[in-house]
Amino acid sequence: MKIQMRKITQTPKPFELKVEKLELKGEISRLNSKIFCLKAYLKGEMTLSCDISGEDFSKKIDEPLVLYISDGIWDMQSQKSKLDDFDVIEFFDGFIDLEHILKSEIESITSDYHIKDTGV
Repeated sequence: MKIQMRKITQTPKPFELKVEKLELKGEISRLNSKIFCLKAYLKGEMTLSCDISGEDFSKKIDEPLVLYISDGIWDMQSQKSKLDDFDVIEFFDGFIDLEHILKSEIESITSDYHIKDTGV
């Protein structure tokens, strides 16, 4: 799902996107001419691998997500906003690709360190 940047205003625009068993639901708004703010929740269930045993297990996901999106290259040094570089995603074609953002978040969670809860 892609949203044209020029159609996003300061009034938050709601969105909802599902990939497999995960849902990204929230809103996106314009902060200034080049920066947008995405506030959402990532909810659902993922299959992950335990880094100790190697066993696959299912984990419930319910995480708030706040990201900033730049229309073009994000140059922190020339910006008045004090945003963390890790929270800024750059898009260059005039569109915000929500599916790309969701898949990136899934990949980030998958590549993290996970331990299967043994219930002990």
